[in-house]
Amino acid sequence: MRKYIFTAVSITLFCAFTSSPAFGVSREIIQMMQQLDTLQQMVQNLQNTVSTQTAILHTLVQQTAHDVSQIKSNMADLQQKTSENLATSANKLDSMTSQIQALNASLDQAQAQLSKLSDQVAQTQNIIQTLNKPPAPPPGQTPEEGATAAPGGATTPGGAPSAGTSAAPNVPDPNSLYSSALTSFNSGQYALAMQSFQEYLQYYGDTPRASNAQYYIAECYYNNGDYAHAIKAYDKCIERYPKGNKAAAAQLKKGYALLANGQRAAGIQELRSLVERHPGSHEADLAIQRLRRLGIIIRPSRKG
Repeated sequence: MRKYIFTAVSITLFCAFTSSPAFGVSREIIQMMQQLDTLQQMVQNLQNTVSTQTAILHTLVQQTAHDVSQIKSNMADLQQKTSENLATSANKLDSMTSQIQALNASLDQAQAQLSKLSDQVAQTQNIIQTLNKPPAPPPGQTPEEGATAAPGGATTPGGAPSAGTSAAPNVPDPNSLYSSALTSFNSGQYALAMQSFQEYLQYYGDTPRASNAQYYIAECYYNNGDYAHAIKAYDKCIERYPKGNKAAAAQLKKGYALLANGQRAAGIQELRSLVERHPGSHEADLAIQRLRRLGIIIRPSRKG
């Protein structure tokens, strides 16, 4: 542009000189040349300004693109870390749930052993009382003539077995049977544990620990990954023993089993029902946490 302006002005000056050579350089021509210099300077300044602004704009665009890329990278890292933290929290929660169940099982086993020990102490006391109180011989007969030794050192007239020392031969002891089944369950021998718990229910299905036995049968199925049979076994625990101490736990694990079996809607409904039926319980808190992980928010309610 500057070249074109200079050419135009030069042609004009040439024409002016050739048309009036006698008058010399007029004042108007000098002013025109000064204006031309000024115009050239302004054009140069404008070009410098445009170049500077273009360089600044280019730098800003590059910086913005870099910042956007950095933000995208940071967001991707944050999303990955968040997903990993959620997965870790879920694994920790499942691990804590398993540990709590193991502690409950250990507590049940300790209670069974304590009950068995109490029964043994009572039997020992009965034997001691029998030993300390030998029966009196019939009139006219000496003690040696009518007494024979009974098991454990106790004597009864005519050699009859002492009371309280015999048991039905085909019925297993409840404490020993339950303790053996629980030991098998804690050691991971689920088939043996299931058999022992079923035998316990066969003979002692109306005792307070029957609810526990049915619950652990369902747990054996669950731990083996047989969720369909586990769901049915949990149902038996809930329906047959609605007031048992494993009713809430059975409903919680039934919800877990339904979810694991691909029955999402039924599992969610079961966990919702648990929260309504047993508000404020530990099982209800676990159900709420599982529902939240499924994207369902429920406010916990407390008893009272």
